[in-house]
Amino acid sequence: MKEEGNKSLTLRMRTQRICLANAVNMVRKIAFLTVCAFIAAGCATPNIKPADPQLLFTSGLLNFLQDGTTTREEVVLKLGVPSAQIEGDRILMYQLKTDKLGNWGLIAPQWNAAAGMRTWSGGTGSLVLIFDENGFLHKHSLVIAQ
Repeated sequence: MKEEGNKSLTLRMRTQRICLANAVNMVRKIAFLTVCAFIAAGCATPNIKPADPQLLFTSGLLNFLQDGTTTREEVVLKLGVPSAQIEGDRILMYQLKTDKLGNWGLIAPQWNAAAGMRTWSGGTGSLVLIFDENGFLHKHSLVIAQ
């Protein structure tokens, strides 16, 4: 009888250890999955949605641009030195980017000594302004980098 009691006690202790081991393994799995979820969330690239380019031309920064009436001088006075000039000063280009809220803004080129040229960090679009022979804005557009 005493031997049966010892077997019963041993069996109960073994069962408790197995249950405890299963619980510890379950906690480890949950902790591992939680850590993986945090890592995956931290590595996710934020999705920046730029504002509609047409809204950019009607409000804020570029609302003064009007084909046929805006002059080259007005553009340079309001936007500063262009990031690029093509065909003399017939075509002016400005670099723009959006912030995390989707608002557009001008960015200045930076000098890259290693490359020996100007570079732009994080530019998402180029404002292209084409002027006629009299210096009036003929056409303007925003080219978005994909």
